[in-house]
Amino acid sequence: MVSTDVPRDQLRGRETKQRVLKAAAAEFAEHGVAGARINRIAQTAAASKERIYAWFGDKDALFDQVMQTGLDRLAHAVPIDTDLVEYTVQLHDYFVADPSAERVAVWAWLHDAAAQGSFSAGRVDGYRRKLDVIRDAQRSGLVEPTWKPEELLALLLAIASSWERAPAELRSVSESEPDDSDSRRAAVREAARRLVEPRA
Repeated sequence: MVSTDVPRDQLRGRETKQRVLKAAAAEFAEHGVAGARINRIAQTAAASKERIYAWFGDKDALFDQVMQTGLDRLAHAVPIDTDLVEYTVQLHDYFVADPSAERVAVWAWLHDAAAQGSFSAGRVDGYRRKLDVIRDAQRSGLVEPTWKPEELLALLLAIASSWERAPAELRSVSESEPDDSDSRRAAVREAARRLVEPRA
């Protein structure tokens, strides 16, 4: 009988790799791509820098892997469908529960903007699939058809993360209570509804 057990060394390697990805996500969320340091990631993950470079190549490649892992997790947790209002609300909930995910996404947008068109194919394909869903919803009469899909998606993403990205100074003078999450969630839903709902 052939054993299906994973060799202990291989299992430890997988566990270490997961620690590296988790530590890298925190490092990139805090410092961005330019400010992130492999030595800090290695120390946090209890892994050697040499092993990290062997697995991922360089810092940019590690960042791409962190982003793709995060997007895969997000796509699984909040799959887009033709109910774009509910999708926006669930995306808001996801970012509230894990603010670091939103911060890494912001760093990715800044990093990609500086990359002059050298984007991750996986991330580009993910956005193409989202745009296809929006087009389907427009053809089905569920979404205002005059929007360009890419413009509508950009606005919905901005709404979903609006409070997380709001300047600290604005949050400090807000009349809302710091934990007034229900009010902010309702505002996200209403703003998305006004954009998405077909006009009479």
